[in-house]
Amino acid sequence: MRSIVAGLIVSALLIAAGSVSLAESRHSRRLAEAHERLATLQYTDEGDLADDATLLNRLPAPIGLDPQTETRHEATVSYWLARYNGLTELTDAANGPAPTDPELLLLAANAAYRTSAPQSKETKAVVTRLDGVVQAYADVMRKAPNLTDAAYNYEFVVKLRDQIAKGPQKGARDAKKAPVVPPDESIDLPTGPTIHGRPGGPPEGESMSDFKTVTPMRYDEREEQMDPGRGQKLRRKG
Repeated sequence: MRSIVAGLIVSALLIAAGSVSLAESRHSRRLAEAHERLATLQYTDEGDLADDATLLNRLPAPIGLDPQTETRHEATVSYWLARYNGLTELTDAANGPAPTDPELLLLAANAAYRTSAPQSKETKAVVTRLDGVVQAYADVMRKAPNLTDAAYNYEFVVKLRDQIAKGPQKGARDAKKAPVVPPDESIDLPTGPTIHGRPGGPPEGESMSDFKTVTPMRYDEREEQMDPGRGQKLRRKG
């Protein structure tokens, strides 16, 4: 009788472990697919990504996932969908304590810069908004000194703020810029900046006729050039 009860208990434990493992595999697969879509510039909402997380996900590493994995992914998608207001509210004291994850704070600081409108003609208001952006990047660097993106953005915004505060230089003339030829638009890629950077293109004001395309030589052509007897015959001068 005891062996039967022990067998039933072991079977129940194995069934529970199998159910948790199955749910964990489904959540991990869904998270991987979400990251794949983000890497291929497909910004899709995953608002319920954290709802199907299992108990194993909440365990400390290396068993579980980072507890901020789903939140960080959702914030990244929101940023590239230009939903900046929801990200800037993360650092608003009226909405509760700010997140401690440096990646989330960096996204919030980037969103704050996007909403600062540095091209506005109201210099004093722009400088005030950029001061808040500088403080946001400084908070990120205090929590993660090795986060180079935050350090670069901090220096960039500081220089931009100082330049706007000084105003236009005397005697400065607006440089004439050549018209920018937009690249060929793709039907499956978004336009403008993406998580991989800004789209490439020819330099402004440069003629592409000055550039030459160098094609790598074939193996047999390289072998012919390495043969000392195949070179051009030198003529003696004098």
